[in-house]
Amino acid sequence: MKKYIAIIIIFLPVFLNASDYLTPKNIATISNIISDTVFQRYESALARCDSLQMEKPENPMGYFFHAATLQSQMMDYEKYDAIGEFFKYTQKAIKLSKADIKKYPDNSWPHFFLGGAIGYEAMVRGRNNELFHAFKDGWKSINALQTALKIDSTNYDIYLGIGTYKYYRSQLSKYLKWLPFIADERSAGKEMIRQAIEKGQFTRPAAINGLFWILVKEDKFDEAEQLINVAVTEHPGSRFFLWGKAKINLKQEKWQEAIRSYQQILATYRTENIQSNFNEMQIYTSLAEIYFNLTDFTSAIKFARMAMEMEIDPYLERRAKPIKKRAKEFLKKSEKQSS
Repeated sequence: MKKYIAIIIIFLPVFLNASDYLTPKNIATISNIISDTVFQRYESALARCDSLQMEKPENPMGYFFHAATLQSQMMDYEKYDAIGEFFKYTQKAIKLSKADIKKYPDNSWPHFFLGGAIGYEAMVRGRNNELFHAFKDGWKSINALQTALKIDSTNYDIYLGIGTYKYYRSQLSKYLKWLPFIADERSAGKEMIRQAIEKGQFTRPAAINGLFWILVKEDKFDEAEQLINVAVTEHPGSRFFLWGKAKINLKQEKWQEAIRSYQQILATYRTENIQSNFNEMQIYTSLAEIYFNLTDFTSAIKFARMAMEMEIDPYLERRAKPIKKRAKEFLKKSEKQSS
């Protein structure tokens, strides 16, 4: 299962060039929010966001980062009770960003906040299969980011957001038949993400994560493995990268390493006392596949049944259906082999 770091890191470098908009104290707070988010310290991150909102209530930054943190937490836990709160903060950030664009038309910051907040909404709608609205929001988001890039063309951290959009827009256009012809910009998008990894000051973790899942999608497993190993070393214990490590182990049929990776992810949820049925279902299904390939059919049957027995929130049923179908297939094949 793909796990994303909310791309709040994209927007930080702009702040460092704008001492009249953010104080050194604000910059330090934002850096800590990013670190807390990457390492799943969500309560701390949200508290820091609250402090930004209280300090500068008419500035979109606190609301923007609050939405970004909520997005990361929802995707990490696969629990979406905070979806209403998430949209409340994105809308607040959008409103304040638009107001600042009118006040400071030549300032890149409001365009960054506007593009980022709309982009978060597009990501959530895309995961909910609202492809039309996701594409529309994505287009608005990229326009704002490109405007910001025109204002500050030397900021390579911006390339992550634009490059990611270029790549996935090319992918998405295959499913939206009503769209006019769109050039294939997947290679250009990947190159922009690589530049963010190499030259960006703050986007490195998010850029590595984004490029990793693109490489997995393209079956470029060796390159993907190199990337995720670097990320795991730089961010030990971060679930965002542990999911990638487990996935590449599975894809490369490194069965024992895959078992350890998935068990490590489970252990982190249990250490934090987090019950995430959707994630457990995914892990159990992958373990069923692994043990089937190891010809340990007893273990494969056990994990397949555990996956199928997980109670899933109605909001996630559409996404859960193919996973449970896969678990059922491994159950049947394992029972047949063990009979």
